[in-house]
Formats: sequence, structure tokens, C-alpha cells
Amino acid sequence: MLPRLISMATAALLANGFCAQSDTLWMVPGGVGLGGDTLAALRFCDTPQFQVSNETIDGALSSLVLVNGDSVAHELACTALEGTTWSVAPGASVELDVSGLGNATHRLWSVTERGQTLGLSTMVRSGWDDLPHYEWNLNEWDPEETWVLAEGGSLDPSAAYVPRQFTINDLNFPNTLADSSSYVQTSVGAAVYISIVNQGRMDQVLHFHGYHVDMLQSSAHGNRVGWSKDTVPVKAGERVVVRLDPNQSGEYPVHAHNLVAVTNAGFYPGGMITYLNVAP
Repeated sequence: MLPRLISMATAALLANGFCAQSDTLWMVPGGVGLGGDTLAALRFCDTPQFQVSNETIDGALSSLVLVNGDSVAHELACTALEGTTWSVAPGASVELDVSGLGNATHRLWSVTERGQTLGLSTMVRSGWDDLPHYEWNLNEWDPEETWVLAEGGSLDPSAAYVPRQFTINDLNFPNTLADSSSYVQTSVGAAVYISIVNQGRMDQVLHFHGYHVDMLQSSAHGNRVGWSKDTVPVKAGERVVVRLDPNQSGEYPVHAHNLVAVTNAGFYPGGMITYLNVAP
């Protein structure tokens, strides 16, 4: 995945479909409400208008253009090109080669303090396209930190990190059940894939009720590929892909196994909870 700086005019042409197999995402600032809190936010959006959840990148594309609509530069990184970052100034763009990734889920994010804290992070999901494929971007949030960074300040590195909100695809329960990309709906015998990326600073552990899942990718626990598990650790920054083969009908929760992560500002239930809805 090699970056190439491009002009805004070229970005506009790509956005309007003049380059086959290309797509454009904008880095857009805004604000969101989560569980009674209001947060400043940054998102990868499919238009220049702010949206609540980051857009997932389709690895079937040959190239991707990222346009910086924020007021400051962002240093971007992608796990498909380990050890390399590239800077995108306000109003500038970068074109990424996202071809030839094979079966893999990668992470794309801003490594700047502002970008990390405000949530400018998403997944690049490639391959495993023979079955329905769901996406779970995990994150956690300290609302006060988001406003400090949004207003041009910096964080105290010695301060305790105490997030109040926990999300899947930038949504907390019960709003996760309205998200078609994370709320799994299938039937007995109809397998699905789920890509999971931990975009936050806390390690998480997801527990599946009703079923075990087969591990297809685990960037931090490669020895677990091939295992069948009902509890899946996802370290900060880790990328995991699992396959669910449902053998019984019903509606079963999937949730973080850390009690604080299944609350909205301390109120249960909330946070990182979604459901597997399996028809007979």
C-alpha cells in the first residue's frame, strides 16, 4: 500500500468516478452524542459531510483517496504498510494503493494525538467475500479528552485514563442493534465472517453467547488461528477475523467481558454489546 500525494482537483475527479475501482473518503470533524455525553469527533466519511461512524474501506478497490477536511495535519498509518506513515496537510489529499491485500483485515488510523483521541480510525477489509461479512470497530472514549484536543490543547500523559463510553462501530448499545454492519442477522447453517479491529487504547475481550467461532486471523495471537472459541481477546490495535457457523436458532448477545465496557457512563447495559440473530 503505497501513498501518493495528489491535488484537490484530482481528488474531485476520483470522487466523481473518473478513475475505475477507486473511492474517496474525507477526514471530517464533528460531534456525537453517546450515552448522555457529547463528544468532539473525527471520522473517515464517504462525503465531505460528517457522519457518526467511520466508513469501512473495501479492500477490493485498487486505490483509495483520503482528503483531509480537518483544520490540522494528520499523520496516517496502515498495518498493510508496517513502519511507514505519511502526513496529509489540511485541504490536501493522499492516494493509497489498496490492491492485492488478499484475505486480511487491516487498520488505518491517524497516529496524531488529536486523531487518535477523536476517533479517526477504521478498517480495511479485504477478502473472505464468499459469505456475508460483518465489521466491528471497537473503541472507548473520554469525552473531556475529546474536547481538550478539539480546542487545540494537549493531554497530560500522567493523568489517569478513565473512559466513560464504549462502542462498536462508534455506536453504543442499544444503538448497535440498528447498525446493519455489526448486528449479525443470519440463519441456521448460513455462515458469516466478522472482522474485528480494536481501535482504542484498552485491551478488550469479546464473549459470544450461543456459539463458538473459528479464528481465521489474529494479528497479535497468530498461534490461535484455527482455534474454536467463545471468548476472543482483542488487544489494543489488534485485528481479528472469525467465522461463525450457527447450529441453532435464537438471539444471543456478544459483549465485552470487562464490566465497565458494557456500560454507558457507568449505567448498565450499554457500551460494547451487540447480538447474533439466527433464524431457524
